Amino acid sequence: MDERKLRDNFERALKVHQDDTGQQFMYSLLDLNIEYDEGQEKVYIDAPVTEIMFNPVGFIHGGILTYIADTAMGHLCAAFSDRPGVTLELKTQFFRTSRDGKIHATAQFVKKGSNINFVECVLQDDKERLLGKVTATFYSMQN
Repeated sequence: MDERKLRDNFERALKVHQDDTGQQFMYSLLDLNIEYDEGQEKVYIDAPVTEIMFNPVGFIHGGILTYIADTAMGHLCAAFSDRPGVTLELKTQFFRTSRDGKIHATAQFVKKGSNINFVECVLQDDKERLLGKVTATFYSMQN
């Protein structure tokens, strides 16, 4: 693990973090790139695979993939619903891992409701191989 690079990334994440904004510490630490497709109501996240994502046996930790997917789905609900949402439940299915390149996440609605949204996120590697799929139910918060 490149300790200097990790420290630099950590320091950058500390500097850009702002509560209640899109500038969250973990987004920066994992170097998430978040994009919105208004026409198709989709959210895309790209993240480079780094050693800090690995579990003790050298695979991407399932919690990292789930975090990226939950973030993409949360941004989807916040961007394309009347109100931001919170995760009520989610299910993650893991299919393979990657040791380099990028993780590409695509979140979209399965069913969009007034209070409850059903969403899914597909996670792929650079070769478009399926790493995992996450489905979730989001509750739209009342103002």
